[in-house]
Amino acid sequence: MILNSGIIFVSILVLIIVSSNFVSASAISGSSTEFGSLNIDQDSVSISETAPTILNISGTVVDYNSGQMILIEIKKPDNTSITLKTQADKEGIFSTPILLDSNWTVGNYQLLATYLNNEIGSASFSITSVSVQNIPVMSNIGSLEIDEEEIIVTGNEKSTVEVNGNIKNYQRGDPITLKILHPSGLTSDVTITGKSNGDFTAHISIADNWESGSFSIIASYDEENFGKVEFQLNKIQIPSYFKNVASWWSDGLIEDFEFVDGIEYLISEEIIEIPNLSGSAGSSDNVVPDWVRQNIGWWSNGLTSDTELVNSIQYLVEKGIIQVN
Repeated sequence: MILNSGIIFVSILVLIIVSSNFVSASAISGSSTEFGSLNIDQDSVSISETAPTILNISGTVVDYNSGQMILIEIKKPDNTSITLKTQADKEGIFSTPILLDSNWTVGNYQLLATYLNNEIGSASFSITSVSVQNIPVMSNIGSLEIDEEEIIVTGNEKSTVEVNGNIKNYQRGDPITLKILHPSGLTSDVTITGKSNGDFTAHISIADNWESGSFSIIASYDEENFGKVEFQLNKIQIPSYFKNVASWWSDGLIEDFEFVDGIEYLISEEIIEIPNLSGSAGSSDNVVPDWVRQNIGWWSNGLTSDTELVNSIQYLVEKGIIQVN
């Protein structure tokens, strides 16, 4: 699990004002190709947890088709990467902000934008320093807690994150802001009000476009932060036809290697999304334990949850029976 943390003091009104100015922000770094261009408005950033930076990424696409996604890969100093997805307007102009907070590390970052597998531009920036401050879960202002620290969502099911807390000396009707920090570095806000005694509860809906990873929620009242909680989101996508394949295998109608090869293909093509797969721990004789066959057979008949299937696949990966890159 990768735990992300961060903080930003900004109201919804300020976010709206900042967002409205993104497109017109001056670009100072970037490049272009025959397919478009990519620009960023800062090439050197210093970050503190109380003053994160919003980096604006913008550009153009030649012959843009409405609805098609533009992919922006950000390669980090440790050679890992994240990919942002955005769209352009009818003129082929796009702009997307990204929050650089204390979750980011010092070093050089490379950006590469593509559209329909064609490079449209590249850019780079560096983070020169990161200053981290711990935010207490309880403070003189109030307290914050979360009901679950790990949430598993399968298929198209709907799920929510519940957070609770209390604010001392709360003025009824005043807004309480919950800032959600996503694994990609982007943020979203939820604003609620509390009861007369300061108690509050928020049910935050997990959107379809939220990706698996570690999230942080920062709570603020009267422009003062008073708590932070974190949760891990694991989104599992399993195609419906895989139940038939699992059933055939558990009944002995197909061989182990055929079933294993099928899972490896589905994982590599991201048809099945399984969280926390880090690769095999070593060599294996490729013998699938009977208990795994039984568990997957039960799953194919609807007797166990998708979580049990995920646990079985994770076990096979750890033992090297299933190979992932």
